[in-house]
Amino acid sequence: MFSVRFILKLTLTLYFSCVVLSFPLQFQNSKVIRSIDVRNTIAREEIGIRATNIDNIPVSDYYLYLPTPLNEKLATIKAYKKNTKQDLTIELYEIDAQKGMHVYRVLMDKPIQPAEDTVFIVHVAYSHSIKALPAKLPQIARQFSVYATNSYFISPYFTKEVKTTVVTPTKNIASHKGAGDQSGISGNKVTYGPYHNIPPFSFSMATCHFENPKPLITITELQRDIEISHWGNNIAVEEHYALHNDGASLDKEFNRVQYQMTAHIHDQLNVLRELHFTLPASARDVYFRDEIGNVSTSNFRVEKEKAVLDIQPRYPVFGGWNYTWYQGYNADLGQFVHKSKTGYILNIKYVDNVNDMTIDKAVVRVILPEGAVLSKITMPFRLDQSSEEKHYTYFDSTGRQMIILTKNNVIRDHEEYFQVNWTSLAWMSVLIYSCRLNMNTLQFA
Repeated sequence: MFSVRFILKLTLTLYFSCVVLSFPLQFQNSKVIRSIDVRNTIAREEIGIRATNIDNIPVSDYYLYLPTPLNEKLATIKAYKKNTKQDLTIELYEIDAQKGMHVYRVLMDKPIQPAEDTVFIVHVAYSHSIKALPAKLPQIARQFSVYATNSYFISPYFTKEVKTTVVTPTKNIASHKGAGDQSGISGNKVTYGPYHNIPPFSFSMATCHFENPKPLITITELQRDIEISHWGNNIAVEEHYALHNDGASLDKEFNRVQYQMTAHIHDQLNVLRELHFTLPASARDVYFRDEIGNVSTSNFRVEKEKAVLDIQPRYPVFGGWNYTWYQGYNADLGQFVHKSKTGYILNIKYVDNVNDMTIDKAVVRVILPEGAVLSKITMPFRLDQSSEEKHYTYFDSTGRQMIILTKNNVIRDHEEYFQVNWTSLAWMSVLIYSCRLNMNTLQFA
């Protein structure tokens, strides 16, 4: 059954939060429209809020509440003005560990005057919130998933009207239920409400049980190594993956003969058969290996503006199964590293090719050239941990500086560029130049 412990914990959390937590209630939600997309592994919620200042003084802060069970699954949270698309600052304001609530504060771009409305959008993405139901299936059977949420909107403010829509991957919706039995289906959408005159912190469970033909892929850990070489004018990228299929597991042992005889319906099952990775156009020396050795079931091709690596695991990955492998490539340094006034700048994505997967833990290691001195790291989002170590490779004398950047609960939204600035010691620059000159002399001798 779908996470009974989670539902009970969420219900109790909301009950106690109604009594204990209190902040200035200067807003009233005139209208709230929630749209939740569960077509992929990540549940993405867009919340449109029209709030009215009901106080007699200007107000700049709007508070959002997330119960701790939900906050643990939180991957990203963003806010912006609806009309201008201007980003609004949203920050974690307070954690009440005893009552299990996380309070976020949205800072308006300007004070909202008494009786004035403000309209803004909040984007929230949750991982591991879509569960397979039933949890076990025959090898040839369609997978169904369930998603649970609040029929209303968790808010410290009185809400005049709220409506929630859940968008599913198919039109095959087994069941749905909302507060007051106010839920209906239109195609692949389930609508709950509208509900009117909702008191603060109101809660009533809404569920949606739907067919989900896709595997629920989680990368339990990703280690991404980025090694920079001025000498070879090269950047080497190697990625180590530990993959798990969170979908419904098999109720019996795997049958290879049955699997081969039903190839025509594999795209309707929750089995993972292949993955596709987009690489830089200058990618070369591409490899795909696992614990056994080189895996030959892959295809690499170079297109006009990119390179593509298609891989197939050694076996089909059904629900509950794991697969580990690593892959890598070399690329032109000039595509990622540029000179600055004081040294060099690396500009590269934190993660790549996440697509619809969830990465529980991503560890990105940037290995600078020997003799490089780190100046600055610029990240587009907050990390869970960062550190520096010495790294030694072939023919190193003093070792290389390695920056380790760790973040949990990573999704496609974190495919953003970050920058690393460094300077090189004078003697190392002369050595590199001399070596390149000697290599060119030998080449044309």
